[in-house]
Amino acid sequence: MEGSENMAEKKTKKPKKAPVSKQPKKEENKSNKIKTRLIALFLLFIFFISICQLGIVGRFFHTLMVYIFGSMMIYPILIILSIISAYFVVKGESPKWKGPQTVGLIMMIIGILLICTYVGNMHSTGSMNNYIKHDGVTSGGLIGSLLYAPLSALFSPVGTLIFGIILLLAGLVLFSSKYIHQYKIKQNEQEAQNAVEVFENKKEKTKVKDFFAPEQKEKGFFPDKVFEEKEPLKEPDIDLTFNQKSMRLDIEKKRPKKMEYKDGVYQLPSFDLLNPIRNTGNLSEEAKHAKSTGKILENMFEEFGVNANVVHLYIGPTVTKFEIKLEAGTRVNRILQLQDDIQLALAAKEIRIEAPIPGKPYVGIEVPNKTAAMVPFNEVYQLSMRDHTWGNKLAVPLGKDVSGNLIVAELNKMPHLLIAGATGSGKSVCVNSIITSILMKATPDEVRLILVDPKKVELSNYNGVPHLLSPVVTDPKKAAGVLQQVVAEMERRYEVFADNGQRNMESYNVYAKKFNEKAKEEDKKEIMPYHVVILDEVADLMMVASKTVEDCIMRISQMARAAGIHLIVATQRPSTDIITGVIKANIPSRIAFAVSSSVDSRTILDATGAEKLLGKGDMLFSPMGSSSPVRVQGAFVADEEVSRVVEFVSKQMDANYDDNYVNAKEVSNGGSSVNDSLNDTEEEEYEECREFVIKEQRASTSLLQRRFRIGYNKAARIMDQLEQNGVIGPQIGSKPREVYIRGYSEEDI
Repeated sequence: MEGSENMAEKKTKKPKKAPVSKQPKKEENKSNKIKTRLIALFLLFIFFISICQLGIVGRFFHTLMVYIFGSMMIYPILIILSIISAYFVVKGESPKWKGPQTVGLIMMIIGILLICTYVGNMHSTGSMNNYIKHDGVTSGGLIGSLLYAPLSALFSPVGTLIFGIILLLAGLVLFSSKYIHQYKIKQNEQEAQNAVEVFENKKEKTKVKDFFAPEQKEKGFFPDKVFEEKEPLKEPDIDLTFNQKSMRLDIEKKRPKKMEYKDGVYQLPSFDLLNPIRNTGNLSEEAKHAKSTGKILENMFEEFGVNANVVHLYIGPTVTKFEIKLEAGTRVNRILQLQDDIQLALAAKEIRIEAPIPGKPYVGIEVPNKTAAMVPFNEVYQLSMRDHTWGNKLAVPLGKDVSGNLIVAELNKMPHLLIAGATGSGKSVCVNSIITSILMKATPDEVRLILVDPKKVELSNYNGVPHLLSPVVTDPKKAAGVLQQVVAEMERRYEVFADNGQRNMESYNVYAKKFNEKAKEEDKKEIMPYHVVILDEVADLMMVASKTVEDCIMRISQMARAAGIHLIVATQRPSTDIITGVIKANIPSRIAFAVSSSVDSRTILDATGAEKLLGKGDMLFSPMGSSSPVRVQGAFVADEEVSRVVEFVSKQMDANYDDNYVNAKEVSNGGSSVNDSLNDTEEEEYEECREFVIKEQRASTSLLQRRFRIGYNKAARIMDQLEQNGVIGPQIGSKPREVYIRGYSEEDI
């Protein structure tokens, strides 16, 4: 045993020799730079005396360059070589020219030499003897003659001249492409900065107006035009039939209203509307901190007798991931047992251990950075423009992982998403980034939105957007009716698919486009857009109509994928009564933000880890089919960015709401609408009784009689209504009724 321990000590001490070898490398780099500068200085002296023809050496090199490049190119060549040598003297290294620039420079030199050789030999064609004059040089020199001789014999002198001009122009384009691109980027950044300054000036003006006009304080920083478009919606044109006998909505199978844009053509918002990208982190300091953290980890493993070494590290926006390689015979749980000791040694707020990393023979340790760097939405949006998912209208950039790679979520492949986390963890920002991405990538003809916001303040700024099927729904009772309307739309689409022999929305749209090319205007088939339903706080909906909401969520999540309807459910109460087993079973893709306990993490992800998150956009993303969640730093989209995008899209088109969603009402399974068995006075008593039952977690007719001093008939009607709305369970013999909705306090929220 002692011999094995000594061997283990020798193995762990080997990596310590690595930092010693870094010092000579730095010294070698310095010495190489000095050598480069001395050689470049000597060449600069040679080129100078060659240009001035000073002394025997200067005249010799001058004659040699004339013989090689010709008399017309001698001075430009010498000046260019002098400039390059001066660059070597100053920088001590070669210019960072990539392949296209180097090729472009060579093409320009060849083209110029061919042109110069043609000028000196306009009437000569044939062999090399025709080009070398008595003095041994031509206008293009020896190199130009070697190139000109075969080309002039093949293409004639005029053809060779044209070929040389083409080479010169093509080389100039290749050489200058990088610098033109950099100039365009700087120009776009300047335009974006100017747009930001103009918007901020407008914002300051509106603040002064709001200060002196108290009736306009509710508008906040949002543009006035967005709220002006909401006024005609107070009395919408209703074209909806309601059957009093069946108490069900009669959905007319007609083609939706045609979109009409104000300017004729819809223009997608540019990323110039977003805030310019600014570096918020110091990578050099984080690199130093990561190296010292790696040494601490290795020393700690050595102290506890664990044969492990740090092999890789990845510096992300908020955390640094260390990949630990275990020696043969070392158990993985040895690392897990040291979690508290590692956190103590590093003095870290929270650490997360991934043992093992999926697809790698390593153990991952995620340590918070010294300073967290913000991931701006503009950066991830521009990165997504170069991603293979850019053509997908429902592909939204979420943020960056611990390695700094872009993470994109495709809503049509998920096909539904559950977002949960504590208050202030970044859930609302994530929802705003998803909506903003859809507004910037898709037209109202391609994607329609349904937003449900029981809090009334999170999503209200999107009112007036042409992508909406209805104004932002803030009434929980109406939200249940809207979800039922979504289910009805899903059923209607499946009927259309069946009539046309198609299986999903994508194949139907392809079929409809081909059919419309040959059909008459009145016979054309509708092109169905994607529908994205976002429920910002499903806990409040569950409190009012849990049974209806849960049934609708279940049906949408089970069947709506092929119909092009996708659901995003967000909540800040990750409890089992809100995120039920039915919802979890039908929504496989999930995002977990920081939560308070491992129980909440298991409720969301079926695994621990979310309780170790740092908050402020730090999330665990578990897409459908993944073996383990991916840690992502969510993109931050500011309120002023959202308001600019909303103002831009609202200017191009008026809101085109669907009357079926605007006037939707909840319809119960029993055939009566919610609370239609109660009159106006009894509705107030019903709400008081409902709150009392949820608070006390018990319900009976006699209890309501004693507590609220009401008659038996009224108490019995209220009890029946509570059972119908899914608040309490049915009466089973002498057992007390079960209360389905758990009471909660402000601390839980």
